[in-house]
Amino acid sequence: MSFVNSKTVKICTKIVIALLFSGVAHAWEVDFSRRQVDFNKISNDDRLPASIREDQSVSILSKVFDSVEPTQDIVIMNTEKGFVPETVRLKKGNNYRIHVVNVNGKEKNVSFVLDAFSEHHNTVFGEEKTFSVMPKTDGIFSYQCPETAVQGKFIIYSDAPGAGDRKPASSN
Repeated sequence: MSFVNSKTVKICTKIVIALLFSGVAHAWEVDFSRRQVDFNKISNDDRLPASIREDQSVSILSKVFDSVEPTQDIVIMNTEKGFVPETVRLKKGNNYRIHVVNVNGKEKNVSFVLDAFSEHHNTVFGEEKTFSVMPKTDGIFSYQCPETAVQGKFIIYSDAPGAGDRKPASSN
């Protein structure tokens, strides 16, 4: 066995020495002199007049930022007497961030279930659970705590056509 190992070592040593002196090892060097640094590339956008470029960037930004309204925060507390608030009104198409906080001293580990939006969360006493919703249909959707048999509801509404044109009732 030692004969095979020493013979293998001799052969490997000869191969390594042959590679070093044959110039193959020099192919592993990296030549940085050929690297080309071109920071001033001309793109297709640079060929357009400045007024068109500005119009395109403004229209893209307006599509991104005008299409999404800011997120509103809603806090729902699970208390010993039920949810506070029990009824939450949300406008269809808006973004909402819902914060559920369990402040129930008797039931310190309960669930929050909002099936219509596929939201099911475990709420531990004093800790906050946060999720986002964007209602897409009008209606009334319930949320509940199965362990304490309390429930609340989301009322999703949309602007009725001409609702902004209504005049206030007279005070006579």
